[in-house]
Amino acid sequence: MNPEASEPVVGGHGVGGYGVGGYGVGGYGASEQETGEPMVAEPVVSEPVEKEPVEKEPVVDEPGPREQGPFRELLAVEGSELGGALRDGLRLLARALDQTALLNPDDPGAEAYGRARAALYGLLAGDGPAVPRPVPAEAPAAEPRPAAGPDPVAELFERFHADRTVREHLGETRRPPDPARQWLAFNCALLRLPREIAEGWRARAAAAVPPAAGGPAAIVLPALDEEAELILPWPEQGIGGVRTALGADPHPEVARTLGDRRDPAVRTLAALASQVLTLAALDPDAFYFESLTPQPRPLTDPAVLAEYTRELLTRLDAVPADPRADPLRSLEALVAADEALCSVAHLPPAADPASWRNGLAARSHELVFAQAAGLAGRARVREPARRFRDVRDLTEDDVPVVSRAHPGRVIWCLRLYSELDGLPRRGRVVYGVDR
Repeated sequence: MNPEASEPVVGGHGVGGYGVGGYGVGGYGASEQETGEPMVAEPVVSEPVEKEPVEKEPVVDEPGPREQGPFRELLAVEGSELGGALRDGLRLLARALDQTALLNPDDPGAEAYGRARAALYGLLAGDGPAVPRPVPAEAPAAEPRPAAGPDPVAELFERFHADRTVREHLGETRRPPDPARQWLAFNCALLRLPREIAEGWRARAAAAVPPAAGGPAAIVLPALDEEAELILPWPEQGIGGVRTALGADPHPEVARTLGDRRDPAVRTLAALASQVLTLAALDPDAFYFESLTPQPRPLTDPAVLAEYTRELLTRLDAVPADPRADPLRSLEALVAADEALCSVAHLPPAADPASWRNGLAARSHELVFAQAAGLAGRARVREPARRFRDVRDLTEDDVPVVSRAHPGRVIWCLRLYSELDGLPRRGRVVYGVDR
């Protein structure tokens, strides 16, 4: 049975959730200036006077420590809303530049972008990013594709969008206008399909794009149990791919937020957050299902991405370094972090339990359930699932989407239901309707 393309039809209701605004930031630069001895008026003489040449300082390409000082000073002020606004603006700017560079590897500003990016992440994280850049400062020269003959990637996209099984799981998929964005959308869509189906399409994609030496560096994220290719590389389009590896460093902003917290649950949370945050910036079809917002907002909007990033990092920061020290507070923080991780979803969401996206949400839920298990009598946590009418008393602020494949069913859990010391907080879900 083929569902129609899912879309929100009515707004949710209820209370709860967290929300923050996004901020922008202006640019700044250094200018050339003369630094030789000042010229003075000389008396008129019968013989010409030879003047010493005026020396000039070299042009400064990027702001140095002195120019960055005021920014660093404001960012370092604890509890400052102004500092938070500046940090959000810098993150928004960094995300916008990274995504633009990923999709435009031949941009004439690529070399200068590499220096600007290092300075920008230096402001945000002190020592700069801890993972490879999505795109190198200079994109490698690509071998030209022969003009004659069929385009295997274009044929791959055509077969994928026409496939009946794909439409049953994803609805009518949207086609971005250029090949690079289509490649990202295709790879991210595979993460919503059952694993066996996704692996088949991933093998076809790998055959359509031959490996190339010296391509862009991949983004490497921490793996949970097993390593995986999340986005396959396409060197010709300047895409290095995204993969997970055991022992890899977390996303730079996640690492900065969680610091050196060594608890196994926190390390798992860092891996989950790294994967969600990285894909949120690359997936053309990802939405932010923010609490108290009836319509999900596209994460392709840099302002929305900045809001989501700030909210996720704020909730991660609230997770105690040792969950055993204050188990109830830790559970409350894990419930909030779980909601932030699961607030990145799609229309329609990944409904099949065997999909990578569902597996990631399940791992996040498991952290909450494990923490609640040690608080018998003081805490109760439940995932609203199956038929919506059976769990609607446990939820609020829900999001209905048109889905002929799953009418009346919960498709995605945005927030778990929880009771902490007798104080309930309702969950939140995306559920299907047939009209």
